[in-house]
Amino acid sequence: MIRMLRLRRAIGDLLYLLDHGYPRESAVNFVSNHYRLPREQRHLLARCVFSKREAGEHRRKLVRMRGVRGRRLGVDGYNVLITIESLLTGKTVVLCNDGVLRDLRAIFGKYRVGPATLRAVSALVQLLERAGPREVIVFFDKQVSHSGELAADVRARLKSAGLRGNSLAVAGVDLRLRGFEVVASSDRAVIKRARAVWDIPQELLRLKGVPSPKVVRVTGSGINLFRRKTSFAGRGRGPRSASVSSDRRRRLSSRI
Repeated sequence: MIRMLRLRRAIGDLLYLLDHGYPRESAVNFVSNHYRLPREQRHLLARCVFSKREAGEHRRKLVRMRGVRGRRLGVDGYNVLITIESLLTGKTVVLCNDGVLRDLRAIFGKYRVGPATLRAVSALVQLLERAGPREVIVFFDKQVSHSGELAADVRARLKSAGLRGNSLAVAGVDLRLRGFEVVASSDRAVIKRARAVWDIPQELLRLKGVPSPKVVRVTGSGINLFRRKTSFAGRGRGPRSASVSSDRRRRLSSRI
């Protein structure tokens, strides 16, 4: 309970600083150090808390499955698959205050293909079949071990499903995703440059195509952190207030 209260206050302080224009990296580091947050909670602040302005920009770009049909789709391969794996294996995921679902494992550089990977690929391709994009390209960072083999497997599955597209192991995935009508990624830099964003892991939750995960929710008007074992359906208890008192505002502004 004490740790969760500390995290709630940390998120509230970070929201205040971001909304008042403080540099993101400095604000995250300051708040994380001030509250002595453990690694996973620091990662949550860095990946899942956005200013009202930025959160609003992200939300305006989000599309549902029907918004993908007939359009060119670029998929951030590892970004999407790792989050789907988290859902399939019951790991904690976070519904961030920009409306995007993210995982906190931070395993990208150490990622290893395993049984859960194949299940995640199957779930991905089945969803793509339902979405019906005009063309889909899935990009994997070639610096990760066995990216070539994984890309080949996804390519074969796309072909078997009758989907027009490709799967490639490349350098600079972020750059490759530019120019698509819709991109599937939770990466902040990718979302910033995208015209439209499809949150594939969250779509899987909506369709109940994966086991019920543990969900932590961060809201923009305050903080509502909860874990539950039911599929996310956009409901839950109302947000608990995380407003920052005037005294705390003065302390925050003077210390950073």
